Amino acid sequence: MSGSSDQGATPAPHKNTSRRGFLQLSAALAAGSVAACAGAPNAGGKRGPATKAESEAVWRAGRGMPYDSGALKMPGVCELPGPNRKHRFPDPDKYKNTKRVHGLCQLCSTICGITGHVKDGRIIKVDGNPNDPNSQGRLCARGQAALNHQYHPERLLYPLKRVGKRGEGKWRRITWDEALDEIATRIRKVHDEGKHEEFAFHQGRNRSKDAVGAFLNAMQTNTALNHRGLCSAARRAANLTYLFESDWDLGDYENAKYILNFGSNMFEAHQGHVAGAQRIQRGRFNNGAKLVTFDVRMSNTAGNSDEFFMPAPGSDGAVALGMAWTIVKEKLYNAKFFDEWTNVAIEELWSEISEYTPEWAEKVSTVPADAIRRIAREFAAAAPRATTMCNRGSSAHMNGYYNDRAIGLLNVLVGSVGVVGGWCWMFTGGYDKKRFKAPKAAPKPKTPSLLADPPEIALANVWNKMKVGEIVYWYLAQERRKIQVYMTYNLDSPLTWPEMDVTQNVLLDEDKINFHVCINPFLNETAMHADMVLPWATYMERWDVDARGAYNLKPYISMRRPMVEPLGEARDVRDIFPEIARRVGGEAAKYYPERSVEDYMREFVKDVPHDKAKYTSAFEFLEDVGAWEDPNQKPYYEPYLQKLSAKDLEGSETDADTGIITKGGKGIGIMQGGVAVRGFKTPSRKLEVRSKFVAMTGRNEDTSALTRLANSKGKNRPGYHKGNDVEIPEWPTYMQVDEHADIRDDQLVMTSFKWNVHNHGRTANLKWCSEIVHSNPAWIHPDTAKRFGLKSGDWIELTGHRSKMLNRISPQLGLGEGEVSRKLEIPVVVTKAVHPQAIAISNSLGHSAYTSVATAKQKRDLGDEQNGMQNEEMRDPDWERNMWWEDRSGGDHGKWVRNTGPGWAQNSVLPISPDPISGQQAFNDTVVTIRKLT
Repeated sequence: MSGSSDQGATPAPHKNTSRRGFLQLSAALAAGSVAACAGAPNAGGKRGPATKAESEAVWRAGRGMPYDSGALKMPGVCELPGPNRKHRFPDPDKYKNTKRVHGLCQLCSTICGITGHVKDGRIIKVDGNPNDPNSQGRLCARGQAALNHQYHPERLLYPLKRVGKRGEGKWRRITWDEALDEIATRIRKVHDEGKHEEFAFHQGRNRSKDAVGAFLNAMQTNTALNHRGLCSAARRAANLTYLFESDWDLGDYENAKYILNFGSNMFEAHQGHVAGAQRIQRGRFNNGAKLVTFDVRMSNTAGNSDEFFMPAPGSDGAVALGMAWTIVKEKLYNAKFFDEWTNVAIEELWSEISEYTPEWAEKVSTVPADAIRRIAREFAAAAPRATTMCNRGSSAHMNGYYNDRAIGLLNVLVGSVGVVGGWCWMFTGGYDKKRFKAPKAAPKPKTPSLLADPPEIALANVWNKMKVGEIVYWYLAQERRKIQVYMTYNLDSPLTWPEMDVTQNVLLDEDKINFHVCINPFLNETAMHADMVLPWATYMERWDVDARGAYNLKPYISMRRPMVEPLGEARDVRDIFPEIARRVGGEAAKYYPERSVEDYMREFVKDVPHDKAKYTSAFEFLEDVGAWEDPNQKPYYEPYLQKLSAKDLEGSETDADTGIITKGGKGIGIMQGGVAVRGFKTPSRKLEVRSKFVAMTGRNEDTSALTRLANSKGKNRPGYHKGNDVEIPEWPTYMQVDEHADIRDDQLVMTSFKWNVHNHGRTANLKWCSEIVHSNPAWIHPDTAKRFGLKSGDWIELTGHRSKMLNRISPQLGLGEGEVSRKLEIPVVVTKAVHPQAIAISNSLGHSAYTSVATAKQKRDLGDEQNGMQNEEMRDPDWERNMWWEDRSGGDHGKWVRNTGPGWAQNSVLPISPDPISGQQAFNDTVVTIRKLT
């Protein structure tokens, strides 16, 4: 942990000399919201969910009594106690004669390969698939809890339609024909009125991209909304500024000697964390790599690093620029690489960063200047086997784009870009889409959508379609648009979106959203605000072709297939969408010929190479192995050095001044050392340290001449963006967050994080995960606690404030600088594992719906929800008896027992704060006012 020697509030740097000891320390601190509260008595001296006498009475009452599991066999229910107790554990015969079926997990964004053990039509165990080249047979705790998801007794298994007011929770069961006919009738009305953009599709985690894209094309709508702005928009925009070709960096950690981490929690929650974490550890233990982490909070990654520094919130870019200053000033940069492969001279760069000294960085970040210099020297000395790593810790800020652009500059300076052990990327974010193509679908419609491409956000959609999901409900609240038919898919926006009041009020307003159909396996918070809910098949019951960013730097392809038949009447969108399209009729129907999903998949994967002596088809091969990586393909190292062939050069022209090679007016390469090579797929065909493209795009200027030279990605902003200019510097720089500059004594900066057993909003229903983490009190530093007169277990009230910086840059959004309407009452845990200027609260928790487990209720009145379930046949007496963490205080803070309840929804006080450059939600920037509650 870091701090300036003249600022006593911040601890000194911590160097990890004992990995085992530090592992134990970090585990304890990272579990602070559980472990630090679990054993401590409350004001009445109670421990756990009840008094000792009450606990013993419950135990004795159930002792010797068998569990009543209902009519259906329920895998994942431990058949204890009494006569059902296990005499042999583990049972050596449990997995005998099981059928093993490969698939893909979808309980987070990593998409690990899995293998289901199926017996008697039930999945009894899920393992990692060792054939998956990315995850390599490993699974995290979420993946291990698959059975909790698949066989949850409160799964939605039948279509429901509301019968009361929207949000009242009154439902009746309907048939699939009733549901599909009504949806098609409503979409047909949208088409008849010529208002195709008023059919909106809003997805959460979508791993059926071909099916969703084809359906929306057939429905002729571009109002395709997502959650990218809440996830990783700033980081992607920063990468695209340098590369154009890719928005996702993939450090070659296994071959690295130095890994410089800014705000990534790779060991718990980074996208691709299962694949990335094991490669980092192999790099450290097999290759001697050093891991240094900068994070405002001690995550498990920070705690298990060789060195860990705790910068002030939002100051990661200042630290990176202080390191860049050192590398240039002390001539530690790779002069040959920089001269040949960047679009600026080192003298030009120096004139832009000369003010960013380590001493300046220390004042901004509280990280000691000497440490900044030393780490910069170590990083440069380890190059080219040195790479940065970053994520929401650095990017989910109003200045996140600037932070990540400054961090990326370090790789450019030391010449570790695209090399073994360095900062790498792939030409695809999944499988090779040029090699493996989905069956033909309807053409892309050309109708623009304001909701999908808001004019205030400059870079959100000029390279990739990142969208800006967090302002959709604000636009609707302001009546800038309306939606006739709103289809949500795997989304929990009432919990996971900022300003929960705005989201929930819009979802309840039938004038703003005329009809809402939700597709989900559970009645989550989104479903509870819908007019109709369709039971979606789980990821163990459906088909997909998928892959993620490949850490082997070679694209691979995986196939998800049903391990078992869907329970009840659950269906996948691959079955739902064709039925809707055929009922809509006209042009929509002709793109959905009668064929099975399996036949569609056979066509999709037909070109995957396989041993024809062993397999009759590529489909049969993927059924057997689950995933395939081309053994003959080389890793994507130094793609910019790829030589152009004589055929490539035929009819081309070379600019005498720049060396850029064009063909038909489009860039194809550059001359380097007398050799025609591909170069980077940017306007300069080099790394864009200075980007005229982003500056011109921010000003709504024509960039077509630049994008023709890049010949990869990039386009002009649409005409309706005019008048919404944003000044984006051409050079890497640092921007102080306005509201952090004049923070009051009664205020802190709120930061957010994820646990290793949860994703953002879809895992609190998993009993094995929720028993581990179900409570999320606010972390504050001991010095901060002293200032506010707080101790662990005390309650505070938080008031969130909208961003001054956003209002200054984009006043046309109309958000202003006022308070967020809702307040949050939450207990605190005092720990040195957070910066004194910050207050840290995990997301994922605080559910008001989404099963009894998510809401921490042993026995909950399900009411009409039961009409969509098989609640009597499917029982889980495990949590019905043993949910020790139910909160029985009735909302009385004085009676609350620590480590009980479903947690608190941080987004209650999180303002809508899209970074006006990329659209990234500033999760880690919110200034909150603290008031101690008595």
